[in-house]
Amino acid sequence: MMTRDFAQLFSRIALGIGFLFPVLDRLGFAGPPGQAAWGDWQHFVTYTHSLMPFVSSSIAHIAGLGATIAECVLGVCLIAGFKVKWMGLGAAMLTLVFALLMMAFLGISVPFRYPVFVFTGAGLLLYSLDTFKWSIDAFLKKN
Repeated sequence: MMTRDFAQLFSRIALGIGFLFPVLDRLGFAGPPGQAAWGDWQHFVTYTHSLMPFVSSSIAHIAGLGATIAECVLGVCLIAGFKVKWMGLGAAMLTLVFALLMMAFLGISVPFRYPVFVFTGAGLLLYSLDTFKWSIDAFLKKN
């Protein structure tokens, strides 16, 4: 039982941080373009548009903003342990969409170069659990 408690805690924190670091990158806090994955918002929107070439650049900008907001919410809630089951499902759905878009428009191997499917799997595993020791959910359930 203790192993499962640590596994879900580790998965929550790793997944949460895994969502927050790319957000910091696209906001310019991880280094300049070329040193970081994107380095700024414009490079991120250009990348987003490459995943969605069937939409206009303004729609890609909105999609990038939506993804960024979703990643912030997922990251913070997973780390804090709030609504973990549903955040896990959201994480799995978001990363699966990313993976499918990467495969379709950048090449089948691209999502395998990054832990995109690992994120999807971790999200699904969290969704499959019912209790989350050391979380806001556990605290609220107790009280």
